[in-house]
Amino acid sequence: MSEPSTRDKIVSAMYALVAEKGYDKASMNQVCAAVGVSKPALYYYFASKEELFLDMVKSLYPVLDPDDTEFASIDDRGEYYSYLHAMGRSILASYHGDEERRRVLAEIDMQATRIPAVAQHQQRLTKTTIEAFAAVLKHGADIGALPPRFDVENAAQYLYVITSGFSTLVAQNADVDAVAVWNKAVDLLLLDAKRQ
Repeated sequence: MSEPSTRDKIVSAMYALVAEKGYDKASMNQVCAAVGVSKPALYYYFASKEELFLDMVKSLYPVLDPDDTEFASIDDRGEYYSYLHAMGRSILASYHGDEERRRVLAEIDMQATRIPAVAQHQQRLTKTTIEAFAAVLKHGADIGALPPRFDVENAAQYLYVITSGFSTLVAQNADVDAVAVWNKAVDLLLLDAKRQ
């Protein structure tokens, strides 16, 4: 495995400092000391502490790509239903339930109320995640796994709300079986689809 890049080391150092001290008390000098780089080297990669924090935030959340069409080759209902269940497990696998991550997630939520770029990133993440879910659900309707008049947009928002709760579970160290919750949510969505 190759050595992490300087940029990656800087982002990792910021993550550790935010977990330990919070965003406000983490300084660029501390990042330099942790990585062993000069301030000019740090500013070569990141123009400001805010920019570094935003890059760290972007690295933490799984992103569903609305243009990813891995599911497009699925034409069997059973395989499609399995894909829906597996999609949630894949998202969950990207969350890490450790104490450091809990502190960082809580700090991100707080800073999103103060740093417009973080709030905008979260809004873009919401939009692209809903679009990705909608693409998967529309495909389900196209292959007959979901009814033709299925409310794809509403169902995509429903799945987004479920997955956005995953980070809250991690942040709060909640004793919840998130995989079971995801599977139940998909099962309820499919049951609702059958009623339409």
